[in-house]
This record gives sequence, C-alpha cells and structure tokens, in this order.
Amino acid sequence: MSYDRNFNNTLAIWTAFGGRGGLVLPIPTLNWTKKTYSSFGYTQYGSEKQINVYDNGNAQIAVYHAKTPYMSYYNKATGQWTVVDVSWWSYGEPEILYSGGGVFLAKITGFANIMASFDGITWHNGGYCQNAQNAMTTGAYDMARGSGVVSWWYYKSPVYYSFDSLTERTAWTLVGSDGSSVPFFKYLTTHKGNFVGIVGGDKSIAIASSASPGSWTTTIPEDLNETSYMFIRSVNDKLFVMKYRYVNGIYDVKLCVMNDSATEITETNLSHVGDLANNNIANPQNIIWMEDWGKYALFNESMLHVSADGLTWEGVEQPGFTTSTYDTFGGAIYVPGDGFYVKASGYVYYAQY
Repeated sequence: MSYDRNFNNTLAIWTAFGGRGGLVLPIPTLNWTKKTYSSFGYTQYGSEKQINVYDNGNAQIAVYHAKTPYMSYYNKATGQWTVVDVSWWSYGEPEILYSGGGVFLAKITGFANIMASFDGITWHNGGYCQNAQNAMTTGAYDMARGSGVVSWWYYKSPVYYSFDSLTERTAWTLVGSDGSSVPFFKYLTTHKGNFVGIVGGDKSIAIASSASPGSWTTTIPEDLNETSYMFIRSVNDKLFVMKYRYVNGIYDVKLCVMNDSATEITETNLSHVGDLANNNIANPQNIIWMEDWGKYALFNESMLHVSADGLTWEGVEQPGFTTSTYDTFGGAIYVPGDGFYVKASGYVYYAQY
C-alpha cells in the first residue's frame, strides 16, 4: 500500500490496517527517494559527498561535511532547503556535537572552538577550550539552565563546561585535568536537568547535574558480562541507549530505555544478533518523536517502527528503504508539512508525509 498525502489521518490509517490493536499505529508505507548534497543547495567540494541532518526542536539543518562556508536550513516560509553564508565553516568541516532543546552545538574539525546556533542560520562562536588536545568528541546543552558541556578525547582534559552565553566567545572551564576525577565521553545527551553520557571505552554510563557539570557520578559501572553501550539519546523525555554484548564472535544488540536517573536499563522488544555494522539494529540516533501521532518513530533497514511508550514497538516494511552492506542509518528527522529525512552514507533518504 503506497502512501497518499490525502490519506493522512489516524483513523483512516488504522482502518486500512484492519482496525486491529489499540490504535498503536499509524504506520504508513512511504515512497522513499534519495537526496544528495545538491538537493540541499550545496555544490560539491572535492570528493566529499556526506550530508547529515539534524533537528533541534525548532529548526532543521542539512550539514555538508566539507570545508565550504555555507549551511543549509529548512525555510518554513518557502518550504525549501536554503543555503546561507556561514564564514566559520571556511576554516574546516562542520560537525554537530549536539542538537536539541532549541540549540545546535558544533565544532570545526581540528579547532577548539564551540559554535552555536538557535535557528541554523546565524552561528556564533560560543566559546573555546583552552589548551585542549586531540579531538572534541561530543557535547550537550541544557537551555533551561544555560549550561553546556563538551568532552575531548584526551585523558588529561576530558570535560569543559560553561554557563556563559552561547553568543559570546568565552573560555569554557576545564574539569578533571588530573585525568581521573572526570571521565571522557564518546556520547552525551541532556535529560531532565542532567547530562548523561557513555564513558569512553563504552563500558559504563555516568551522569552530572547540568547545575554542576564538573561533578560526575557513575550510574552504570562496567560489569562482568562485558556489556557495552552506544548512542545514548533523550527523545521526548525518554532516555534511549543501545546495549550490546560480544559472545562467541557474534554481537547481541538490544534497544533499551533507561530511567531518569540513568541507574536502570529496561530492554525493549527490538533486538539484533549478528554483525554490529548492520542496519537491522535499532539505533537510538534514528528515533524521533512524532507530535502528530503522539508516538515515537524509529527507522532501520526497510522498516518504520512506532511505539507509544518507547518499550513496545510495531513495524511496517518500507520497500526501497535499504542500504548497502555495512552501511547504517545515522540520524533521522521529521519536518512538519514536508516529510522524513534519514541519513545514510553519502545521501539522505526522503519520504514526503
């Protein structure tokens, strides 16, 4: 059953699926097409093709991973992706560290500056990390407290934080310079007044209040089962994480929901056994909240899943929505009045809705 925009209401979709269940669906079968950097207004720079999509809750951007002084944002007035001049990106490739709560945090590859934007159009030099070494890996921001944190891949300068305005270039404060009091992080998110992160090494999870981002507590320590974690994300007040174990040469991967204090993990009904680089895995990066449905949506190989509580998911196959071997979806957004965008390698899948 192909999707028709005129068919866009919950009762009609529920009836089309036989009226079964407790109205957990709507899950339409969509018509998917591929969009490249040119679809978002960019011209090719060198051999780079990668395009990524992000939504901070108020604005949507499509980021071309190349040293070119432009940024593409979704113009709600025209319904078009529009390229604007952003001189910062002429210094290097832009990488988004955090997207949510009405803010984008970004870095310029190879630099210690933190760039920030609220609308995807105007970008500010929101601060810098003095004497930081190696690579900035991740970040998070709490708009309610005006508190931000970034982590660096270096054991003696793992975390910097700031309570200053994101529109001013001020020095962010280093904590944990002794190399042991504060961990470094591969993934960070903001959740109900806290920063929650997966510690480098992927074996444990730690939390800090956004009111005191220099003080971190391990909530899920390393265990004897060699459990690992990836892609922690807060979506509409639910804290999602991917959990996996490597047993007898095979990965056992599960999508999980954590409690608000990040001390307990509950497995969902979505799991995968096999290669870790497999698009059948339910990746928290590909979860969005659909306001119109009042449900969570999740994308993976040839599937669109829907859940009311984040724990129990139902899915409908999406023909043509597939990647090549070892390619995985790495981020999904929904633009109201336009449609879904899901990032793959070198292109973005798009479906009108």
